[in-house]
Amino acid sequence: MSLVVSAEVVAGALVLLAVATLAYIFVRRRLLSSGAPLMLCALQAHGRSQYRLGLLRFSGSTLEWFTLVGPSPRAARTWERPRLELGPPETPPAPISGLPEAVTVECRYDPDTFALALAPAAYTAMRSWLESSPPGFNVNVA
Repeated sequence: MSLVVSAEVVAGALVLLAVATLAYIFVRRRLLSSGAPLMLCALQAHGRSQYRLGLLRFSGSTLEWFTLVGPSPRAARTWERPRLELGPPETPPAPISGLPEAVTVECRYDPDTFALALAPAAYTAMRSWLESSPPGFNVNVA
């Protein structure tokens, strides 16, 4: 095989790999967003100084956080609605990469504490979701 043919094979393989990667990212995002609201969000674990950009999805009774780019279509973190507590929204001291006009909110999930950064409209949607409940949830509460 000549040098030109080898270079064409390598270039073709790289282009094919790039197309496959973009297709996977597209399909993963479509699968994550099917049937539930999906929004851009950053997570700051307790004791960490940096935020990790990801995707936030709330379904019937859970709030799920996915890494922005990654191989797994499963949620990296999952929180149940009745056990999640949100603090008041605050303006972050420094801009968060990927979320220029974000608000941060301290969250508590049983003993675990963490912070979420999201757009103000996304925070309002999350607060509304948390304070509402689906039909039949806690129907025996007087």
